[in-house]
Amino acid sequence: MNETTTKTERFKNFVLILTLLNTIFAVILSGLQVDANIRANNANRDSQYHALLASNELVREGQQGAYDLKLLTNIIRDTQQSLVMEFTALELEQNGDDTNAADLHIQSQVSQARADKGISFSRFYSDPRYVPTEEGGAPNLATYVADQYQLANELVAKQNAAADDYQKWNGKSDSYVAALTILAIAFFLLGLAQSTERMRLFFAVSALTIILSAILWTGFVILA
Repeated sequence: MNETTTKTERFKNFVLILTLLNTIFAVILSGLQVDANIRANNANRDSQYHALLASNELVREGQQGAYDLKLLTNIIRDTQQSLVMEFTALELEQNGDDTNAADLHIQSQVSQARADKGISFSRFYSDPRYVPTEEGGAPNLATYVADQYQLANELVAKQNAAADDYQKWNGKSDSYVAALTILAIAFFLLGLAQSTERMRLFFAVSALTIILSAILWTGFVILA
C-alpha cells in the first residue's frame, strides 16, 4: 500500500514538474511572440514609410525630368533658330539686303539670349555629371537617365526589404501563437492526468509529446 502511494505521489510530482516546465516554456514563447509582433509592426511601418517616400520621389523626379527635358528642348530650339537667322542674315548681307539682314541679326541675338538664359537654369549645363565634354556638344543624357530614378530605386529596394522582414516576423508571430495554442492543449492534458488515475499515464505522455513537439517547432521557427 505504501509502495503504491509512493509511486502515485512520484507520478503526481512528475506531472507537476511537467506543468511547471510547460508554464515556463509558455512564458518564454509569449515573450518571443510579443517580440516577433513588435518587429513585424516596425517592419510594416518602415515598409509603408519607404513606399510613401518612393511614391513622392517618383512624382518629384517625373516633374523634374519633364522640366529638364522641356528646358533642354527650348535651348536647342532657340540655339538652332539663332544659327539659322544668323546664316540667313549673312546671305542677305551678301545680296545687299542690309535692312532685313539687320533685323535678322537682332532676332538671332534675341534667340541666343533666350538660349543662354535657359542654359543658366539647366542642370544639363550646371551639373558636372551632365555638362557637355566639348563646346557645342550635347549633354550627357545617358548619365542623366541613369541617375534620374536612382533614389527612387533605392527607396523601393528598402521598401521591399522591409516588406520581406514584415512577412518574416509576422509569420514567426503566427507560428508562436500556434505553438501557444498547442501548449494550452498540453495544459489541459496535464490537468486530466492529475484528476484521473486510470488514464494518468496516457495523458501525461501525450502532454509530454505535445510539449516536445512545440519546443522543436519553436526552435525551427527561431532558426528560420
